[in-house]
Amino acid sequence: MIRRALRTASTAAQLLLCSTALCHAAPVFGLVAGFAGWLGGGGILAGLVGGALKLGIGLGLSYLAQSLFGKKQPVGGVGGASGKLQSGGAVPRSFIVGRGMTAGSLVYAGTWGNVDNTPNAFLHMVIALSDLPVKGLAEIWVNGSKVTWNAANASGTQAAIPEYNNDGDRLWVRFYDGNQTAADAQMVARFAGSARPYKATRVGTGVAYAVVIARVSDKVFSGFPQFKFVLDGVPLYDVRKDSAMGGSGLQVWGDTATYSQAPANPAVMAYNIIRGITYKGKWFYGGQTVSGSQLPISSWSAAMNECDQSVALVGSGTELQYRAGGEISLDTEPAEVLAELMKACNGRLAEVGGVYKPHAGAPGTSVFAFTDDTILSTDPQTFEPFPSLAEVVNAVTGKYIEPAEGWSAKDAPPLYSITLEAADDGRRQVADVTYGLVPFGTQVQRLMKSALAEARRFRQHALPMPPDAFLIEPNDFVSWTSARNGYLTKLFRVDAVQDLGSLNVGFNLTEVDPADYLWIPGTDEKPIVTAPTEVVRPPAQPIIDWNVVPITIRGDGDSMRAGIRMSWDPNIDDVDGVQFEVRLVVDQTMVLQGETDRVEAGAIEISQSILGRTQYEVRGRYRPASPRPAAWSSWRSVLTPDIAEGITAQQAYELSLMTGDARGSMQELQRQLDEVIDRIALDGAENVGADYIQRAAMRANLVAAIQQVTEAYIAGDTAVASQVTAINVKADQMSAGGFVKFAATAAPSGVDVRFQIFLNAGTVGTPNWKEAGMLLDIVGGVSRCTFLVDQFSIGDGTTRVVPFAIVGGVVYMTGVVIRSTNSVLQLDLSGENLIFSEP
Repeated sequence: MIRRALRTASTAAQLLLCSTALCHAAPVFGLVAGFAGWLGGGGILAGLVGGALKLGIGLGLSYLAQSLFGKKQPVGGVGGASGKLQSGGAVPRSFIVGRGMTAGSLVYAGTWGNVDNTPNAFLHMVIALSDLPVKGLAEIWVNGSKVTWNAANASGTQAAIPEYNNDGDRLWVRFYDGNQTAADAQMVARFAGSARPYKATRVGTGVAYAVVIARVSDKVFSGFPQFKFVLDGVPLYDVRKDSAMGGSGLQVWGDTATYSQAPANPAVMAYNIIRGITYKGKWFYGGQTVSGSQLPISSWSAAMNECDQSVALVGSGTELQYRAGGEISLDTEPAEVLAELMKACNGRLAEVGGVYKPHAGAPGTSVFAFTDDTILSTDPQTFEPFPSLAEVVNAVTGKYIEPAEGWSAKDAPPLYSITLEAADDGRRQVADVTYGLVPFGTQVQRLMKSALAEARRFRQHALPMPPDAFLIEPNDFVSWTSARNGYLTKLFRVDAVQDLGSLNVGFNLTEVDPADYLWIPGTDEKPIVTAPTEVVRPPAQPIIDWNVVPITIRGDGDSMRAGIRMSWDPNIDDVDGVQFEVRLVVDQTMVLQGETDRVEAGAIEISQSILGRTQYEVRGRYRPASPRPAAWSSWRSVLTPDIAEGITAQQAYELSLMTGDARGSMQELQRQLDEVIDRIALDGAENVGADYIQRAAMRANLVAAIQQVTEAYIAGDTAVASQVTAINVKADQMSAGGFVKFAATAAPSGVDVRFQIFLNAGTVGTPNWKEAGMLLDIVGGVSRCTFLVDQFSIGDGTTRVVPFAIVGGVVYMTGVVIRSTNSVLQLDLSGENLIFSEP
């Protein structure tokens, strides 16, 4: 007798022996040996086929079901996910399938730079992530929190991590997907000449890696940052999309450019590992001698399609029924990886005559029906209705990798059954399952439910069958109608098949029921409660009662200068200073950056770099004593007094009269007139003359003032002559005034002359406030005439025309005729005519 499932033991052995030490490409052979340890004590087949068939039963069993009976869990971290950065010369190579997380392995580290008197302010790290090219970098986690990263960034693109911005960027990442053809240019430029040179030959061909740059900051880093990188993994071949293999599509085995990008289908992953994963035509991992003909497209397509079925979720939406993803280390046996992938789809993998056939998910339809009369009565039969109570499982707990919790191991919602416990003498017998390559919480719940239900199908038969059943193989499903056992087309899974001689065969059968895979989201799905992973830093401390006002700072004698007074609330703990910034409003030029240690003073006055009659913006913030963030205030606007640096009040007045800004001159005059009016009110007089004020009068709410200033003097090598006449009247809130100014200067560098008229009237700050002015000057050899008016009118004594008007900032022309010098073209705006004439 030759057991059909073991006919290929030599094939499996060859598959193993042809591999190198890193390959171990004997997935079925290694798994069969593993199954034997569990099934050897079952005894259900003793007396029919002996120990040889016991070894073969494992070919058809669910890999997930084994976990319920205490099978050995994969070596290493849960989920094949390495969450800790590795370093050193003996780090095993690895790659990513589907979407998976890795902390990577440190390839190079270097420091440079001197910022704010801090030497070696920048840390550069090169971290290898996958030893095969990948689709891309999907997520980055820093110190346990997911940070902002655009997965669409092109390979080699540098991006700052905004969560680590503190007075400027502090963390940057560049990612290479493994298809790069040159070394990182910045690393070469920075470290080519270091004691450990980073040379242009460090291309990292085929290796996906990240370059991380961190700038020292005790406010955002408490030590070296820890990283997790989530990758969309290697491209994989999907036989369903290869027309040459009986599928439909352009994929070609061996041409990775045609492969599917990072598929999450566990059957697709298993296919590639059995057949062997290569890079540029060279073997990398998995099988080395398995051909496409040994992986029948009918079986593999069925398993792949089962994985891609949509499953409804609570509320709304769907997800694929079975997915997988994670990091595979090359020091992990391919058989172990295949076991995890089968566990991810509640699958079974059979090897029959050198052909590898999978089954995923719920039982299939029957391919062979028989009755009690079909079974050979000349050979013994064995029936085991249930195992011993010690071997029964009635509850399942599970662990998996939860992406929402930083890709860390998490307990799935446990699956308990009061009904099953009551049937088992009130005992709770729990199996703990680790889902190494399933980072999907709801999928884990479905797997746990179907695995537990399937494990409660205790009935197992060993039956001798006639030649009619010779074509049945492990992983097929058959139906049995038995009056003796009370079966009516009861469905069984074929776990193993043995040749008994005379073309008779022996079946090992286990009862199955498609209802075990029934999933009702509303009752079966439990919510996945995830803990927050965001780093909750204390909010930046705002500055309280921040205010700025313009001031005049008086110096020796009667000298003055413009200044700004800043104030704040000084009653704040853990603050040892206040920082401030001053910039120009007109172009945002930073004028002054400073700080004071006197927090308790509550205010500071500054005049450094501050000019008179200039619009500034000022902001401030506390300087914390401990390393924590402080927020800048909003920019506060302030107009400084019209004072030149270090001049007296008299000089300030004279300078204002000589300035070319008409508004400024009028404002200075208004200030002087207000002072005179205040003195009149204080003295109780109606008339007073002082300084340059010739006459002023005040009665009740009426004010009138007039002044004249005539000057002629020589200052250094410059001669100055000027004459100003100014008037101002007030009635309640309304005022009207103006001045006429005539001034000239002469010096060896040149001569200037200016004539100015300026008027204003109305209520300041309201729409009825109007200004008008005219300026004639010759400055720098250029003569100009400037008007400040809403309308410009021209008259000849009898007719008055307004050819120009400014409305809403737009100049309009009306009632004019524009004619070319040769009278060929004429535009008549008054008659609305455009006339062309013969020359």
